Amino acid sequence: MTGLNKFACAVLLGCLAVAPVHALAPAAGVVDRVIAVVNRQPVTWSDLDERMRFEALQNRRPLSSLTGADRHSAFEHLVQARLLSEQTQAFTPVRSEETAAQLAELRVSWQMEKDDAGWNAVLASYGLSEDRLRDLMTSQLQVLQFVEFRVRPMVRVSRDEVEEYYTQRLLPQLIAQGAKPEPLETVNGQIRRLLTEKKLNDETDKFLTSLRAQTPVEILWDAVK
Repeated sequence: MTGLNKFACAVLLGCLAVAPVHALAPAAGVVDRVIAVVNRQPVTWSDLDERMRFEALQNRRPLSSLTGADRHSAFEHLVQARLLSEQTQAFTPVRSEETAAQLAELRVSWQMEKDDAGWNAVLASYGLSEDRLRDLMTSQLQVLQFVEFRVRPMVRVSRDEVEEYYTQRLLPQLIAQGAKPEPLETVNGQIRRLLTEKKLNDETDKFLTSLRAQTPVEILWDAVK
């Protein structure tokens, strides 16, 4: 997702770790169940099912290929969103243009930017409507933008760090490949952006780990522990 960072995912434990998602669906007629309580807010099986379908669509993954690890990743993202729900309410709302840009980018990744009928068929195969997809995308952007807003001020990349990366990592790689190294002044901006992104991801992980540790999360379904 352009300009934003994805959250790190934990590893799923338990005997259902490799079960495909279609094997996890409740039998017909079974009432939706609460699988966790996060910050006094319930998380239901249908919440998780929808999140998995949403993330599979974003990653162009067939639903039949999803595993327990994907389920746990989606669950962690749901937990993070619930933990941040109160804080994001006071944050600047996502502009409709931002959501539209992300939706357009997603359609391009599916090569459906000019095929409305084909795109609607893809959405239907993932059990999502255009309106629901827009809502999910907006909520996701809200969380990502809020987290980036919180952690970016903590990210600093020094001149020494740029030079160290250049001399100890980039130059040896280029020399080993038989390529002619660019001078530091030429690649300074690229290196700084790369190091900034890495630090931003690291700080995001720290922030979310700390937030998770400070907030009680009651898990009621062993498959997402």
